[in-house]
Amino acid sequence: MVPFSSSEQEQSALVHLWAHLSSDLQIRVIGLLAQGALNVVVTRPASQIEREEARSADPAAHPQHPS
Repeated sequence: MVPFSSSEQEQSALVHLWAHLSSDLQIRVIGLLAQGALNVVVTRPASQIEREEARSADPAAHPQHPS
């Protein structure tokens, strides 16, 4: 996934805009973002999830180097 990047000017405009939204609208925006994140997780292919789980469970995938 490509991280979102923006200029300081864009970030400052977003902060200004966010500050002027009513708390009800802020709550709705947060809810929509959370729903979108949930949809991304739910719709991920099972094979991708299994690969990620296998990688984290396989000690050979993460060799430990003694100090």
